[in-house]
Formats: sequence, C-alpha cells, structure tokens
Amino acid sequence: MKTITVDPQYLVDIMIGQKTTDIKTEATDFRGDILVASNGIRQSGLPTRMAGAVVALTDVVELADGRFEWQFTLRNLVRPFRVVGQAGLFDVDENVIVEPINWYDTKAEDAAHAKIGAWIDAYVAQHPDIERIPRTDIPDEIAAMASSFDQWRLAYYPFIEKPSKQQKLAFRKTRYDVDHE
Repeated sequence: MKTITVDPQYLVDIMIGQKTTDIKTEATDFRGDILVASNGIRQSGLPTRMAGAVVALTDVVELADGRFEWQFTLRNLVRPFRVVGQAGLFDVDENVIVEPINWYDTKAEDAAHAKIGAWIDAYVAQHPDIERIPRTDIPDEIAAMASSFDQWRLAYYPFIEKPSKQQKLAFRKTRYDVDHE
C-alpha cells in the first residue's frame, strides 16, 4: 500500500479525525487509499515510526508558495506496526495491515464497550458465582471486539516516546483479557 510519513502529532490528529490535510513539498498524481505513519521525530507521549491510519487521498492542491496541500479523509485505523519512513510516497506490504475497530473514535469505542459490558452483565446475572467467563461461552462478535481493543492498545504502547504515567497505566494492561480459541 502507498504510504506517507507525517510528524507524530499529525498522525494522532489524523487518527482522531481532526486533521484532513498535510503540506508536502512534492505533488503526486496518486489518488486513493494511503497508509499514514509517524516519522522518526521523537516527541514525549507520541508515537514514533508507527503506522496508524489509512486515509483516502482525494486531491492535491498547489499552494502559492510552491508547496502542495494533500487533502484526505480518514478511512480507518490500523493495528500499530513499525514503519521506517522514506521521502514521498513509498510502499508497505498490505499483508501486515490489520484493521480493528477505530479505538480513537470515542463514539465507536463507547458503543463497543457498551455492547461488551451489556453482554458481560447479562452473562454474570445468569451465572453469579462464576470467576471467569469460559471463552466457549463468549459470542465470537463480542470476543473479537474485546480482543481487538486489547491487542490494539498493547500494540500501540511500544511506539509511545517517553509515555506519561497515565499512558503507562492505560496502554500496558488488557481490559478484557479474552482467551483465544
């Protein structure tokens, strides 16, 4: 997949849907899906050399100063993995890209947690003495959401440069701890 690198803060802004353009010194005729990764600049609390999102590049507009504004829309997040950037567009093997639920989208995350929580509450109400829910009793859809959440957070953590105490607490542990069949 075609890939670009951006500053770490820009990647986070793209991942939460706040950034839909990036200024580049070069243009491209390419339009379509692009993997976005953070470059090697180290900034406390931000991901370094990490793939984080797929965007749809919709247009490239030349600016008055000769630079180019790349315009895009967020398609989805990807499970974080290491990317060593290059100048301009470069290729990354599409087979390493996993697309979980968008855990940076607060509404999607809240809806997923509510669905998981409602299922857990209903199960525990029927089995009040249970200490751990057997994986065989968990519907695949619920297990996939819970596992995706934990795996995404655990994959994201190693890329954070000088994580804060809050980030360490949030990203280094699982929330659902679903056994895999």
